[in-house]
Amino acid sequence: MDELLWTLAFAASFVPIWILWRAGRKANNLDFRIAQNDSLLLEEDGVIITQMTAVPAGTQITPNAHVVMAPESEPQR
Repeated sequence: MDELLWTLAFAASFVPIWILWRAGRKANNLDFRIAQNDSLLLEEDGVIITQMTAVPAGTQITPNAHVVMAPESEPQR
Protein backbone atom coordinates (compact mmCIF):
# COMPACT_ATOMS: atom_id res chain seq x y z
CA MET A 1 0.00 0.00 0.00
CA ASP A 2 2.85 2.37 0.86
CA GLU A 3 4.45 1.76 -2.54
CA LEU A 4 1.22 2.74 -4.30
CA LEU A 5 0.97 5.96 -2.29
CA TRP A 6 4.61 6.84 -3.04
CA THR A 7 4.01 6.17 -6.73
CA LEU A 8 0.94 8.41 -6.72
CA ALA A 9 2.84 11.13 -4.85
CA PHE A 10 5.70 10.94 -7.35
CA ALA A 11 3.29 11.12 -10.31
CA ALA A 12 1.41 14.03 -8.73
CA SER A 13 4.71 15.89 -8.27
CA PHE A 14 6.18 14.99 -11.65
CA VAL A 15 3.30 16.27 -13.81
CA PRO A 16 3.39 19.93 -12.63
CA ILE A 17 7.20 19.98 -12.78
CA TRP A 18 7.08 18.63 -16.35
CA ILE A 19 4.48 21.24 -17.36
CA LEU A 20 6.61 24.07 -15.94
CA TRP A 21 9.78 22.73 -17.59
CA ARG A 22 8.01 22.44 -20.96
CA ALA A 23 6.62 25.99 -20.72
CA GLY A 24 10.06 27.36 -19.84
CA ARG A 25 11.65 25.52 -22.76
CA LYS A 26 9.02 26.88 -25.16
CA ALA A 27 9.56 30.43 -23.87
CA ASN A 28 13.33 30.15 -24.28
CA ASN A 29 12.92 28.74 -27.77
CA LEU A 30 10.54 31.56 -28.70
CA ASP A 31 12.93 34.20 -27.32
CA PHE A 32 15.77 32.68 -29.35
CA ARG A 33 13.70 32.61 -32.55
CA ILE A 34 12.62 36.23 -32.05
CA ALA A 35 16.25 37.26 -31.50
CA GLN A 36 17.17 35.47 -34.74
CA ASN A 37 14.34 37.24 -36.66
CA ASP A 38 12.77 33.92 -37.64
CA SER A 39 10.19 34.89 -40.26
CA LEU A 40 8.44 31.52 -39.92
CA LEU A 41 6.96 32.73 -36.62
CA LEU A 42 4.52 34.88 -38.59
CA GLU A 43 2.83 31.79 -40.03
CA GLU A 44 3.22 29.33 -37.16
CA ASP A 45 0.15 27.93 -35.44
CA GLY A 46 -0.05 28.81 -31.76
CA VAL A 47 1.91 32.05 -32.07
CA ILE A 48 -0.16 35.23 -31.83
CA ILE A 49 1.57 38.51 -32.53
CA THR A 50 0.06 41.29 -30.43
CA GLN A 51 2.68 44.01 -30.74
CA MET A 52 4.96 45.22 -33.49
CA THR A 53 8.01 47.30 -32.71
CA ALA A 54 10.67 49.03 -34.79
CA VAL A 55 8.43 49.82 -37.74
CA PRO A 56 9.01 52.95 -39.83
CA ALA A 57 7.08 56.11 -38.91
CA GLY A 58 3.76 56.36 -40.71
CA THR A 59 3.40 52.59 -41.11
CA GLN A 60 -0.18 51.40 -41.26
CA ILE A 61 -0.80 48.04 -39.61
CA THR A 62 -3.64 45.92 -40.93
CA PRO A 63 -4.80 43.21 -38.52
CA ASN A 64 -5.02 39.66 -39.93
CA ALA A 65 -3.31 40.63 -43.18
CA HIS A 66 -1.31 38.03 -45.07
CA VAL A 67 2.26 39.13 -45.65
CA VAL A 68 3.51 38.59 -49.18
CA MET A 69 7.14 39.12 -50.12
CA ALA A 70 7.52 40.68 -53.56
CA PRO A 71 10.64 41.78 -55.42
CA GLU A 72 11.17 45.50 -55.80
CA SER A 73 10.18 46.79 -59.20
CA GLU A 74 12.76 48.66 -61.23
CA PRO A 75 11.99 52.31 -61.89
CA GLN A 76 10.62 52.97 -65.35
CA ARG A 77 12.76 55.09 -67.67
